[in-house]
Amino acid sequence: MDRVAIVAHFDPNDSVEANFLDLLVCLSAAFDHTVLVTTSKIEPELMKDFPNLTVITRPNFGYDFYSYRVGLTFALENWQAGSALLVNSSFAILSLDTFRSTLDGMLELIGSYDVVGATESLQFSWHIQSYLMLLGPSILGQAWFRAFLESIEPTNSKFDTIAGFELGLSVALKHNNARVTTLLRSEIVQFGSVNDYWTQDGKEQHLAVPAVIPKANSFSKEFNPVHHLAELVARRLGYIKFEVLRDNPHQVDLSFVDELCEPDRLGKIQDVVDRSRLSYARGTDSLSALKPDSRPIPSFKLARWRQANVGEVGVAVVLHLYYVEMIPDIYLVLQNIVLPFDLHVTTPFEGDTTEIFATFSKLARSVSIYCSENRGRDIGPFVSIYRSGMLDRYDVVLKMHSKKSTYSNKGNFWRDRLYQSIAGDSLTALRSVALIRSGEVGIVGPHRYYLTNDRFWGANRETMRRLLNDMAALDFGDNLELGFFAGSMFWFAPRALKPLKDVPEASLTFEQENGQQDGTLAHAIERIFCPIARSQGFTASSVILGGKDIQGYSSVENDVPVL
Repeated sequence: MDRVAIVAHFDPNDSVEANFLDLLVCLSAAFDHTVLVTTSKIEPELMKDFPNLTVITRPNFGYDFYSYRVGLTFALENWQAGSALLVNSSFAILSLDTFRSTLDGMLELIGSYDVVGATESLQFSWHIQSYLMLLGPSILGQAWFRAFLESIEPTNSKFDTIAGFELGLSVALKHNNARVTTLLRSEIVQFGSVNDYWTQDGKEQHLAVPAVIPKANSFSKEFNPVHHLAELVARRLGYIKFEVLRDNPHQVDLSFVDELCEPDRLGKIQDVVDRSRLSYARGTDSLSALKPDSRPIPSFKLARWRQANVGEVGVAVVLHLYYVEMIPDIYLVLQNIVLPFDLHVTTPFEGDTTEIFATFSKLARSVSIYCSENRGRDIGPFVSIYRSGMLDRYDVVLKMHSKKSTYSNKGNFWRDRLYQSIAGDSLTALRSVALIRSGEVGIVGPHRYYLTNDRFWGANRETMRRLLNDMAALDFGDNLELGFFAGSMFWFAPRALKPLKDVPEASLTFEQENGQQDGTLAHAIERIFCPIARSQGFTASSVILGGKDIQGYSSVENDVPVL
């Protein structure tokens, strides 16, 4: 039976630090196989000294537990795993010799227990901490554990991942009567914080109560040994959590670090800590997490199902999906696009990715999900993707979103009319694509919702003027006409919007979402798509007009149910 280590690696700077390579050296000596699941781009030469190492690169979705799922699934399919260590990159090794002894101790104990953890915590509720946990064969072969493994999916927050999977695994271990121990149990029990969780039966300790938040004092509810007992962990196990070095949330005395760590290695660890301070902050839930994006334009992280080859598919759909419950309605609309197309989905909710892939992979040639901060509604993420060049390969793109307009009881009616206008049937979709591919039309949108009446300027005229004048070689001066497809759903040629890439990023600061109905950057950009296309020599048209510019036809009486 093989001893396997599953390593979940994440680095905010997309790099591999020297301390992490030390971890791989220790694991390679103690285990038959090491599976490194990383969200970073690792150069192959860095791994040349690890012959029993398998590297799997994946998108940065799902935190460490999704890496555990990917790596452990691979191991169970390829080897006869007798034990599997789950370990992540969240700690710095202070003493290599002590850490090697820690791994040896875990491997020795797994012969008497089903699970051996390094530490157990009472933060949120009792659990074996998953940054260093060894699973034995009696766990790996259980049907309930395989089902648990398959249930691991991306969530919308770090807390949701901890609650569902780290705490959830400990609850499942309790329910299935697993024999569990941790390396510091005797010291922690003496400390008094987890004593109530264990009873003595002869020489063996057993879990005494379900894994629920303790009802003792407030300190016991927050007890986390890698924080509160950082020196004990370092001296006994040989490492310290980066979070303690970076934030030291409980202000423990860290003078022991200089004593335990060699000077040359200490300097490298300090470099990692200093860099990570630029990326992490502590939230109101007491968890350390990546800082919110500070760029004016929302950035994104990307996951793909079946990457399309350049030139293979000429049509794409950019869908902003805020309301996941609308997936069935959107699916019915996209079914009317009878040409092959790639789907690009923007969403602020990482937890929706599984349903997005599962549903739309049946319809699109490829599905790309861009998870970004919720700023600018559908417009902010669209501008971010467009300026990245992701859409340049296509002839024709449909922009749509899961519009609800919840501030009005006519919101659903308005959305359904928009969907009907852009792709309510296959003929509408085909005619729209043909108009764009003619080379003369830059945008095709809903005829009845093209607005030119001055009352639809709102508080957006000056922002619109500034944006247009910020674009290279464009000067609209006082000749600024209003004309836009309300609802911001339309077909377009990517090359027709090229000036959007020329706007300085500092001019594209999307506001935080606060239910605004007018006057935001997104409202102004909604109104500049057609003028931009015309500035590039294209017309803005509708299927009804067959390519003629809609600005030349009377639309002053056009109105919308909700704006």
